[in-house]
Amino acid sequence: MSVATRTHKGRVRKNNEDSLLLERPYLFAIADGMGGYNAGEVASKLALEKLKAEKEDLYGKTGFSLVSKLYQIMRDINWEVYDRARSESALEGMGTTLSGIYFNGEGKGYVFNVGDSRVYLLRQNHLKQITRDHSLVAEMVENGELTQEEAFNHPKKNMLTRGIGVNKNVNGDVFVIDIYTDDIILLCSDGLTDMLHDKEITGYLQKEDTEASADALLSASLEKGGKDNISFIILKLDRKEVEHDGR
Repeated sequence: MSVATRTHKGRVRKNNEDSLLLERPYLFAIADGMGGYNAGEVASKLALEKLKAEKEDLYGKTGFSLVSKLYQIMRDINWEVYDRARSESALEGMGTTLSGIYFNGEGKGYVFNVGDSRVYLLRQNHLKQITRDHSLVAEMVENGELTQEEAFNHPKKNMLTRGIGVNKNVNGDVFVIDIYTDDIILLCSDGLTDMLHDKEITGYLQKEDTEASADALLSASLEKGGKDNISFIILKLDRKEVEHDGR
């Protein structure tokens, strides 16, 4: 597996509230924190620490059992962040997005998410967004009220309808995808997708190697304005990783 990651505070924000988790070769995740002072950074790190702590509960599971466990883990993470925010006044109102993928070693990728950090699949030069944004503007697109282009430039495009730690309970999404040799998976915060259209992302992911793709994505995002923290993980799979033992 070729893996490349980048995380940058961007050109506007003072702090970087994004966090990344890389548990090679089976579990990868990204969290984009929100909240005053350093609360967003606390939320994103806490979410991924909890995910890492529960990762062994995923081993050996497949199908419905694995999907159910991922839903449960997202609920556990939500409670962890929510409870911490209630217990410390400086962290009140903090929350985070959460998006990730778990490879079970049987040719499947289990994608999970809450919020608007995305997971994409690039296969045979075609980019597909696997996750659904939990945002007001995404709902408007689904309802036919906005086009994708209108959504890209909408002033409320970052208004979330779901987030980790925002409420006592949360409903996440899980998507199961087939994984093939040479697939490229991109996990990213909205600091990337707010700056670059999917067509641009596709072009950069097609470079000769993952590091070159990562450099190009980050540079382009900063050149377009870098209005938010920019973080992403690029995974290029080979047969060995597709068929690993799930650990």
